[in-house]
Amino acid sequence: MSLQIRKIETEEVREKKSKRNILILSIVMISILVFSIAAGYFAPREKESVISEGKVQGYGDFWIFNYQGKNIRLSSSPESTENVSVTMFTNIKNYFGKTIYVASEYISEFDEVSSALQGYAERIQPACYGACDKNLPEKNCTDTMIVIKPVVGAGFGDGKVYEEENCVFIEGGIVSVDAFLYEIFGMK
Repeated sequence: MSLQIRKIETEEVREKKSKRNILILSIVMISILVFSIAAGYFAPREKESVISEGKVQGYGDFWIFNYQGKNIRLSSSPESTENVSVTMFTNIKNYFGKTIYVASEYISEFDEVSSALQGYAERIQPACYGACDKNLPEKNCTDTMIVIKPVVGAGFGDGKVYEEENCVFIEGGIVSVDAFLYEIFGMK
């Protein structure tokens, strides 16, 4: 077994090696930093989407339009709502600052209305249209109300939207709900 004997170095030689190692390490670190910044700057970027007021654009499974600076996201395209009969005179201004009661058996329809009207209505609350056995307020057309009713046996896009007093009745599924929302935001 042979032992290697290390050379005795002077303090000056050790300090010189230490400075050289620090300089090499600093150059490597600065190079990594500069190259990572440059790579981030020159890397291809995804196009930033700016949705123009009054224009509906598809994004995956959703359709988005801008109304007064707020992006409204819906589940149905404007084309898929064309077979829904919409007979009403209400627009979004009729909901500003009001409590909107929504009667719906389905959470998805309630959520669609709620997310679209959020920021325009004072409050959006689930309710029952008339008497019910749920722990919800029982409302009628003296209140501002949206009543969503399923249509049994209706095809995709079949349905209708109409109003009576302060109630808007939506018959059909999510496509009919979106037809109503496109209408009140003036997108139809």
